[in-house]
Amino acid sequence: MKANMKKLLAMGLVTCMAVSLFTGCNKGGNSGNGGGTTSTGSTANTKTKKTFDSLDGMSILIGDWYSSDEVGDTDYAKATQDYRDEIMDTYNFKIKRSNEYSYADMQENFVNGVMSKNPSCQLFYLYQEFVSAPLMKGLMKDLSQLPEFDFTEEKWNPTVVELMSIGNGIWGMNTEAEPRGGVFFNKRLLKEAGIDEEEPYDLQANNEWTWSKFEEYCKKLTVDSDGNGKTDQYALASFSKYYLPMCAANNDATFVTRNDDGEYENATGTEEFLYAMNWGMSLMDKGYIMPKPNGAAWDWYKAAFRDGEVAMQTAEVYEISAFATMDDDWGFVMFPYNEKNDNATNKTTPNDNIVVMPECFSQDVAEKIAFAYDLYTEPTPGYTQEDGWKETYYSQFRDDRAVDETLTMMTEQEHKQTSYLPMINDLDYGDFCYAVYAGATTPAKKIEAISSSWNSKISDMNKKYKNFAAQHSK
Repeated sequence: MKANMKKLLAMGLVTCMAVSLFTGCNKGGNSGNGGGTTSTGSTANTKTKKTFDSLDGMSILIGDWYSSDEVGDTDYAKATQDYRDEIMDTYNFKIKRSNEYSYADMQENFVNGVMSKNPSCQLFYLYQEFVSAPLMKGLMKDLSQLPEFDFTEEKWNPTVVELMSIGNGIWGMNTEAEPRGGVFFNKRLLKEAGIDEEEPYDLQANNEWTWSKFEEYCKKLTVDSDGNGKTDQYALASFSKYYLPMCAANNDATFVTRNDDGEYENATGTEEFLYAMNWGMSLMDKGYIMPKPNGAAWDWYKAAFRDGEVAMQTAEVYEISAFATMDDDWGFVMFPYNEKNDNATNKTTPNDNIVVMPECFSQDVAEKIAFAYDLYTEPTPGYTQEDGWKETYYSQFRDDRAVDETLTMMTEQEHKQTSYLPMINDLDYGDFCYAVYAGATTPAKKIEAISSSWNSKISDMNKKYKNFAAQHSK
């Protein structure tokens, strides 16, 4: 079996997913070469990758803040587990992914562990906002220097590779492309307003899910049922930091961009950005958006959708647990786009987590970790990557069209609007969104108010990235 397994790898057949127990920097795993290394190509590769015959019992732990230890009972989950067991037996290593730290503690856990040369994991999942500070401290391994990786392979998330390409190095990776913000809709309330419950999907499929159509929906779905002049049902309720960035993305605008020279720029001053913000807030002015109730918690909008007080909600996919058991049936489509802008289309703004490796590992140990992780991230034999992630979502959504159509669109590059804001220390969507969405100021005034501060912070980060790139040039 071991000989066959290695033959399959050399032939370039796909492999699977798994990850890790643990070793400290310059400790984890034996430092020997595991009986020597070989170089092998793959039909999907554009370069020859280095492989190992054995990892000598090495243990590898991939840490995050949300994984479950449950394998699952689907055919895909069982096939994945079988493959994990097989590669671990074939190459003599242990690999595991698990919940190792909290969201609040992830950056501190990573920084303290690497600086003390005793990290708790061999690979860390980090939220985008927590990447730039430890990166600038030189605490992350340049993954482009590990010959076991080929980041031109289709499995790697190109948005993450692009975000983490600084200078001549690549400092983070991920094969996952998590679906993010879109519009949830209550099918019962749509039907009561005379809208076919499948129409949002049909419009999306025909490239007709536009701002104009969305406003038509909002007008129909905002209801004063007893005629007393007070709204009893609103069309929409959302969190400002989800709603307004979606407005920007669907008018081909964003908050922070990066130019061809690799420098970050404040993009809130563009005409497209201001137009998007004014349109988004016009729905509030027209009474279509439910205002935050006095004294309500920041996430009150979830209950408003769950309880049928609003017909639609702009939210992130991961929030479905808040209303997964609601009585009314619901669907999910991408955010509508501005059909008057030739460059606009239905888009979401990805915020994929970044997988990084501690810098303190020796080259030999780092290459073994890379070899194991490259195996781990290959699709499960007999399945495609799409098969894998879809299995996860079918049970969470009420209809397959949300997964087969909406979530599939969200994985496609043409439907993604990359935001570079998370790469700038001390910048937050809330700097703009909170006051504007609350009606405390206008978009134009807020853009003017934050421009000096944002430009200064972005300039400072450009200097840091430039110095970092110079220090780590090949």
